[in-house]
Amino acid sequence: MATWMITGANRGIGLEYVRQLLAGGQQVIATARAPEQADALAVLQSAHPGQLRICALEAGSADSVAALAQALAGEPIDVLVNNAGMYGGSWATDAAAQSVVGMDYALWEEIFRINTIAPFRITMALAPQLQLAAQPLVVMMSSDLGSIANNTQGQSYAYRSSKAALNMVTRGLSHDLAGQGISVVSMAPGWTQTDLGGADAQWPVVESVSRQLQVIAGLGPDDSGRFINLLGEEVAW
Repeated sequence: MATWMITGANRGIGLEYVRQLLAGGQQVIATARAPEQADALAVLQSAHPGQLRICALEAGSADSVAALAQALAGEPIDVLVNNAGMYGGSWATDAAAQSVVGMDYALWEEIFRINTIAPFRITMALAPQLQLAAQPLVVMMSSDLGSIANNTQGQSYAYRSSKAALNMVTRGLSHDLAGQGISVVSMAPGWTQTDLGGADAQWPVVESVSRQLQVIAGLGPDDSGRFINLLGEEVAW
């Protein structure tokens, strides 16, 4: 039985990670900005007594990250899934705020703070807990939109650039944390039916997460630094 930590676990992909991991008998630490309002997590906690711990985390707050690390001091974490992130609405209705003619620069800064800086800060804050695991793994929730090579349509500048930068963080940490035995990968979850992806997206959330978990189960230290998708395929940087 492994201990997984999922950030941004109160909805979407994060919540489905929690559901499937609990069903598989794993121990889960789930974070949410407001645990008292995370009703779906509370239901899962009641259904799986002793398996799920719900913790408060504001991913963009250094104080909140530090408080979480202190609360978890001495507790091994086998897999950290840095899932918490933001687009700023949905691809279908809010993309204009990230366009060449309508860029919301304050939003761009916020997206970078949540999608790029926060996963780095969280990973480093929890490195001591990861080092207590036998074969620790950090999964950075990236996106196909973060692929520079595959950008054939422009748009979504803030989100794209934040995920491309996250991929660079992944690659850097794969080197810097290798001596601590910590592996780091970027995961592209596919165009998924979340608030961001919309109802017309290719992958239902249940299937996206199921496929991601299958891929993660097969990863080892030799995979550190990779950018892969839910099918286990390499994604071009």
